[in-house]
Amino acid sequence: MRIGVCHYPEALPRDGWGNDARSMKALGLDLVRIGEFAWSTFEPARDSFEFDWFDEAIEVFSTAGLGLILGTPTAAPPLWLSLERPSILLTHPDGRRAQHGSRRHVCMTSEAYRSEAARVVGALLDRYAGHPAVVAWQVDNEPGNHDSARCWCDECQTAFSVWLERRFGTIDALNQAWGTGFWSQTYPDFESVALPVPTLAPHHPSLLMAHRKFASDQSVDFIAAQTRLIRARVGAGVEITTNLYAEDLAVDARAVAALDGLASMDSYPHGTGSPMTTAFHLDLTASAAGPTTRAWVMEQQAGPVNWTEINPQVPDGQVRVWTWQAALHGFDALLYFRWKPARHGQELYHSGLHRHDGSPTAAFDEIAATIEELRRIGPLPAPRPRVALLHSYKDAWAIDINPHRKGLSHRSIQLEAYRAARRLGLEVAIVDSTTDLSRYEFVLAPGLQVTTPERILAITGALEAGTRVVLGARSLVVDRENAWSDQTLPAGLHHRLGARVVDHLSQTDPVTIDPYGVPAGVWTDVLEAGEAAVLATYSGGTFLDGRPAVVENAGLFYAGFASEEAWTALLADLTGATAGPPDTEVFERGARRFVIDHRRLTVTW
Repeated sequence: MRIGVCHYPEALPRDGWGNDARSMKALGLDLVRIGEFAWSTFEPARDSFEFDWFDEAIEVFSTAGLGLILGTPTAAPPLWLSLERPSILLTHPDGRRAQHGSRRHVCMTSEAYRSEAARVVGALLDRYAGHPAVVAWQVDNEPGNHDSARCWCDECQTAFSVWLERRFGTIDALNQAWGTGFWSQTYPDFESVALPVPTLAPHHPSLLMAHRKFASDQSVDFIAAQTRLIRARVGAGVEITTNLYAEDLAVDARAVAALDGLASMDSYPHGTGSPMTTAFHLDLTASAAGPTTRAWVMEQQAGPVNWTEINPQVPDGQVRVWTWQAALHGFDALLYFRWKPARHGQELYHSGLHRHDGSPTAAFDEIAATIEELRRIGPLPAPRPRVALLHSYKDAWAIDINPHRKGLSHRSIQLEAYRAARRLGLEVAIVDSTTDLSRYEFVLAPGLQVTTPERILAITGALEAGTRVVLGARSLVVDRENAWSDQTLPAGLHHRLGARVVDHLSQTDPVTIDPYGVPAGVWTDVLEAGEAAVLATYSGGTFLDGRPAVVENAGLFYAGFASEEAWTALLADLTGATAGPPDTEVFERGARRFVIDHRRLTVTW
């Protein structure tokens, strides 16, 4: 795994760049990312490009033997551009234009902004496309972050109408698919389908689903336009990627990764809550463009941050663990954020590898030792997971629109199953149904909300190949328009299962799964077994007592529970694996067995 760091020469004195570069190389770093927020320094006034300072920075870092990742600066346009062309600014649901002074305050549909983005990227390419030290380009930065993917401007409204017409063909087809007779919401034409602004009662779930998909598509198209410009001008060996913040769901990471085959993420474990959530994000990114996806961590937390609720200290050994975690999850590169912390702006308490006075932080020596460890071990074999977890952004959007209980989410229901598998030492590929599922022994599908013919075909094909498939609570409930299925549930597979789901509950009473004696979790599905075998039942003194909790027929299972404990018990039965300690990950890599203990902050092999 190549190791690097993020650097901001536009904010640091020139006379220190050379020492920074030499220190990076001495530390063992290979890569440095620069430029992704430097538009106002590149171009302080329209068409007055000033690249001499950037030329010098590139020369300094390349002379030190570092490979450069150049960022396109389109996540933060200069003030003069916002003033000159205010139509580029994002519009909030209440009609207010976003104000300049932060970042990601632009509309990614805006033709004006797209033309300005192409102009500045073109200027960068004219100067640096053939530079031998530039090994990669990062397009934009964290698209969708700060809830910036959706915009309510007039241009987005027009584009949304066009997007809907392309999708449905006629307004009658839309009305039928969405069932707009409910609450007299029938539309006379596509132009009357307004973007969902605040209303007294909730908006139609099909409209909300369409808006999420439209916003993601627009973001991907914005990124794709820059990707095409760059790919046409650089060599085949130069990488192109876009970094997404792992907690964001607004932009389909698979569609972004598919643009050029390299997925990348920003990993800030203190913003995600638990080591297993970080592991989930890594596995999601590692397979974003398919089983052979290459993946980078473009920003890795290397100390305390400034933007979570409590911003705790990073203990000794933690950065080593985070670095090893990425390497063992199959990542090809990792860049720490950042070389030196900012003295100005909104990230004053966001630490880096040095303090503001230039002295190294505790992480510096830890990183040096970790790099040396990784080099001694040498290249790690690629992960070969036995288990796949089916994941789709459409499922996430559908459940988050209709969670059935405040505080529940698609991510939470998926994490319960994921944590169970990892606690059992099972490595997991997080994939969508376009992947060949027959390559896995087990496919887990909690919260597989959306039913499509392609998805049913993929699951059926895996079953016929001998893969065992475990559907979880809230699976195969709605169609692709977020309308409730008119089929017996689980839609498309109830005949194969030989059982049906008759109700979906959000539990307030404690419910237990027998024979395991573990809690079922908040989300529980009520099953009628029919011809399927009953493997577990509900208990706990409610009307669910004795009803099926897990059923199976010919390798297809339905687990009506949602808790990690119940998933752990069921998967232990199915795989014969034994649960290890909490917050522990096991990796088999060739002849070596690696164990990360996230509580003790150890990595052993």
